[in-house]
Amino acid sequence: MKDELSGNSWITLNATYFISPLTGPLELLDDASLLLDGARGITQCLSDLLGQAGDVNHGDLAQALWGASALIELGQRNAQVAHARLCAMRREIWNAPESSEDAETCS
Repeated sequence: MKDELSGNSWITLNATYFISPLTGPLELLDDASLLLDGARGITQCLSDLLGQAGDVNHGDLAQALWGASALIELGQRNAQVAHARLCAMRREIWNAPESSEDAETCS
């Protein structure tokens, strides 16, 4: 997976996916929470399973961990884009150039 902030690419696997410019920051944060909760559920389940299992299929374990990693990456990307959109909205509302305080919180 690649993270291409300049191209606003959400994720690139075999194809490239983009976040709609019409999606608001709150929807992005909701999606980020959903994705990160899914990754947490996968890792918690694997943790419980590995503590009890004697024989583990390493291929399936690797795929499950990759899936959790992908969900985390997607959730992080959603949060990054939401943050950038909130910063842009903040600048637009205040109709002011970027201040030093704004640069610290919106970088």
